[in-house]
Amino acid sequence: MQRVELADGRSCPYRIQESDRARRIRLKLSATEGMVVIVPAGTVPHRDDLERLIRTKSRWITRHLHRFAQQERVAQTWDLALPGHIHLSAINERWEVRYADPDANQAPMSTRVRVMTQGVLRVCGPESGRAEDCAHALRAWARAKAGAVLPAWLDELAQDLRMSFSRVSIRDQRTRWGSCSRHGRINLNCKLLFLPRPWTRYVLIHELCHTKIMNHGPDFWALVAMHEPQARRIRTEMRSAWMKIPAWMTTA
Repeated sequence: MQRVELADGRSCPYRIQESDRARRIRLKLSATEGMVVIVPAGTVPHRDDLERLIRTKSRWITRHLHRFAQQERVAQTWDLALPGHIHLSAINERWEVRYADPDANQAPMSTRVRVMTQGVLRVCGPESGRAEDCAHALRAWARAKAGAVLPAWLDELAQDLRMSFSRVSIRDQRTRWGSCSRHGRINLNCKLLFLPRPWTRYVLIHELCHTKIMNHGPDFWALVAMHEPQARRIRTEMRSAWMKIPAWMTTA
């Protein structure tokens, strides 16, 4: 692991990772992996060149490290409180959550979530008294719910905006709301269901615009603004978006 000094005086560790798909040197930051320098396979970049690149991105790196630290502090202060109700703001649905221990002869092999009626969920299993098992089952339900809703919403937006994508996948990510590959494959975070509807819609538009322009240059932001005039305001508001995600959805 190597280190480089940032503009604010901090020393930041980084590692180098070769990629057969990379066409140029780029940086990747995540709360779990830290800073990774992606280089084309077979490339041996000079250390001075790498550190010069990192220093030019110093403000961007510092901003993300600050956000990761905030998320970590919030996660440490949250208790795993199981919900009595779940509000999926993006699709304006409210669910009551009931917890029950079934008879031993009827208990499923693992803790599961069942839809009793519209708006009512039942969490049941051999160890449904354990918070960890209930949270895991509720996360699985939320991801399935996102899989049933977000792809259709994305497809509807794509038709309205006259854009297209090749495939959409639903994931449960810790640091990204969405992503788009150069082949038009879009990934969406299931936690988008918990954000205000305009914020989730903005993320979908953002990723659809990446099917046209892969970078975050002026042309990209102009395209986003054309389809979402409130994009700049929403981006600012979304700096606190992770605060809207319930604790049981963030626990691994």
